[in-house]
Amino acid sequence: MTNYPQCFVVLCLIFLTSKIAITVKINRLVVPDLVHLGEPTVLDCDYRMEDEEERELVLKWYLNEKLVYQWIPSTKPHTLGILKGRVNLNYSASSDTNSVHRALNIIQPGPDLSGDYTCLVSTFTSEDRQTKRMLVFAPGKDMQLKKETKRNGLVEISCSAKDVFPQPTMNLHVNNSEVDNSTLSIVKRSGLYDVRIATEMPALTTAEEFTCKMYIPLANYTVRKEAIYYPAASSCFALRGHYAVTVLIVMLPLIWF
Repeated sequence: MTNYPQCFVVLCLIFLTSKIAITVKINRLVVPDLVHLGEPTVLDCDYRMEDEEERELVLKWYLNEKLVYQWIPSTKPHTLGILKGRVNLNYSASSDTNSVHRALNIIQPGPDLSGDYTCLVSTFTSEDRQTKRMLVFAPGKDMQLKKETKRNGLVEISCSAKDVFPQPTMNLHVNNSEVDNSTLSIVKRSGLYDVRIATEMPALTTAEEFTCKMYIPLANYTVRKEAIYYPAASSCFALRGHYAVTVLIVMLPLIWF
């Protein structure tokens, strides 16, 4: 009997602590795994407040642990750092005054906006946070597979693509066998990658089939281009497919660049 008051106090503390812990709760964090370069996208942080009387609600978004967005109900949201000027601050995710500006409507995502997004919702007595990763993906453009005869009589086979993100790999195949003596160059320009692979070989004596494959591991994306080249004496030339393209995009494991 002498321990009853102490037990009662402990139970009360447990009850109050558990009640405070669930005052604000994130139901769902919506962050796309992959978005295309420049394509407007919405990141949503859907939360609920258990106690309608709760005050001092603050919503914050972080990108790679840096604060980039903050909103307090009854005030205007504002962006910071890398997101400044890149979010539609008039976007409404809900009609509820306590969650109307909870989402990020990014107008033109660039490669620099790839990373871990954290939504933090806090009140005077509690908080909740969740994190998801987003990759801004650029499949590249102007992919070309070329054959050029050099002055020394050798033939150069080259393949190139521009404006790719994240960093790709590229290889050449001749008649289904990978070319070993090729040179690969990757240059980063304005946050995107230009990639080129080339090889030199003796002048062709028979028709040869060449295939160029570009692979972006982090996006699980593959693009290929094929061509059949004939000896110089022949006027025949065949190019198969504009972009005999296969595209695969899936959610990635926890691997980052």
